[in-house]
Amino acid sequence: MRALPYVASILGGVLLFTISLDNIQDPNVADLITNISASLLAIPLVFLLYDYTNSRVSRRLMETMTVNVDDRINTLVLHVILVLRKMLGMRGRTTLANINKMQTLSESHIIKKLRMDARCINLLHGYYNELENIIYRYGRESVLSTDNLRLLTELGRHISHVVNEHHLRGNRRILARHVKNTIEKVIDWLDSGAAIAMKFEKLLADAELAGPDAVAQESAPMK
Repeated sequence: MRALPYVASILGGVLLFTISLDNIQDPNVADLITNISASLLAIPLVFLLYDYTNSRVSRRLMETMTVNVDDRINTLVLHVILVLRKMLGMRGRTTLANINKMQTLSESHIIKKLRMDARCINLLHGYYNELENIIYRYGRESVLSTDNLRLLTELGRHISHVVNEHHLRGNRRILARHVKNTIEKVIDWLDSGAAIAMKFEKLLADAELAGPDAVAQESAPMK
């Protein structure tokens, strides 16, 4: 539908030029009509070329932004996982299989193992703020799908519940519930698409090659 006015203008230019060839005897009038016909042909072609080029550039930009935001979210999710594992005293390699096993932890087990210090809380608070910034920026630019926006919003809400409950009441049963919900939303994100899972697995491999010290150093929220 957007191209319809352009097509009509081109057809009008062709029709006007065709009529002027045999039916206009005055050369001045013929030249005038030829110029009008040329304008009717050239102007819509320029705009069509501009729309096509702009559409290609916009699509490439959207693809690049999508890759970038997925990488940012995966990195943030990995850092959240590392903090949760530290809070629960979990040792060993951080693999997708071990992350998925975290979903089976019961609230009673979490209550028993949960240890929260100021650094862990500050990190979670920073990750919550970073996640809110990602949701605001990329949600407004329509880079994130509606389902991913909903999932990330729920993840952020559960992280904030953990932080707020620790500061306000420190009820371990409630904290355990929010920690479990946070774990579930982290796994929901990893299960939200094959591409996301593959990128996250590569991120885990890169983190293992870098070593635990490098990962810990990068765990501070991005500015």
